[in-house]
Amino acid sequence: MRTHLIKPHELDRQALARWRDLQARNDALASPYFSPEFTLAVAAVRDDVYVTLLEDDDRRIAGFFPFQRRWGAGSPAGGRLSDHHGVIAAPGTRWDWNQLLRGSGLGYWQFDHLAAYQRPPGQWAHSVSHAMDLAGGYAAWREAKVKARSETVLRVERKMRKLEREVGPLRFVANTDDLGVLQTVIRLKLDKCRRTGAIEYFEWPWTRELVARIQAIDEPGFGGRLSALYAGDTLIAAHFGMRSERVWHTWFSVYEPDWASWSPGNMLMLRMAEAAAASGHRVMDFGKGDEAYKLALGNGGLPLVEGCLTRASAATGLRAARKGTGKLLRASGMMQPLRSVVQMLGGGRVL
Repeated sequence: MRTHLIKPHELDRQALARWRDLQARNDALASPYFSPEFTLAVAAVRDDVYVTLLEDDDRRIAGFFPFQRRWGAGSPAGGRLSDHHGVIAAPGTRWDWNQLLRGSGLGYWQFDHLAAYQRPPGQWAHSVSHAMDLAGGYAAWREAKVKARSETVLRVERKMRKLEREVGPLRFVANTDDLGVLQTVIRLKLDKCRRTGAIEYFEWPWTRELVARIQAIDEPGFGGRLSALYAGDTLIAAHFGMRSERVWHTWFSVYEPDWASWSPGNMLMLRMAEAAAASGHRVMDFGKGDEAYKLALGNGGLPLVEGCLTRASAATGLRAARKGTGKLLRASGMMQPLRSVVQMLGGGRVL
């Protein structure tokens, strides 16, 4: 397998078509993060984004590896904002990770949401991206949750009815172009990060630019999704995320603190799931993390691995060690088999 390093803007129409074709053929890559539009959007607001092409013996593109690079240190395209990453290739494609790093000009590559089936040789920490299986529609998902004696759905539905009686009708907008809603998402997300000590993503100018760019995209295979939930005339919860053809990925979900007792975030998630299923999405992906709503509403998941892959070189190994990124991570069992998401997305083979 040969490698060829380029900048994203060098991807021509034929290469982009090939990228989309490879993504469509691999159910494990259905997330919008694997779409070329996401990499191109990141590259438009950052100057350190690259794509390594994997080419077979006939010089045909067999895979794409998008990433960020600074002085030989690699991270996923989008950095900490990337909830899924890896090589975009058809099922069964094989590559040498050391060769890929060398061809990408990387001494090492840090990853924390790598599709588990792509894990390099060695031991890595495992996690899962929780998701709602909407392949049978929203009603089927709800029925399964009720049968499993999940109290969350029924409790949130009761609160929704009570809120309508006491405050006003609930109004949900699946995708709005209201910039005021987007600014509310940014404001409330920043407030929460400051309260909890989490990374303040929206303090980075490029993050705001990236979100604005993605919001403006609405192509058949990729688009931003800015959703809003109102009680009467009052905005009580909002969300910004992305969708591909089959997956709606949640990203930045917020609610007004004064309304917290009503569980507006869960109300919003239920309405989003209805909209996602109605528009043909088979999965609503919550991303990594064990937040209560993910565990309560999710019924499937995509296995991930995280760690740092270092090129087979003493020099780069020492450099990685100095930066504290070369530590070997202990493995734990996968929380959900990869098969669960593959079945949600259509039952195709991953490998």
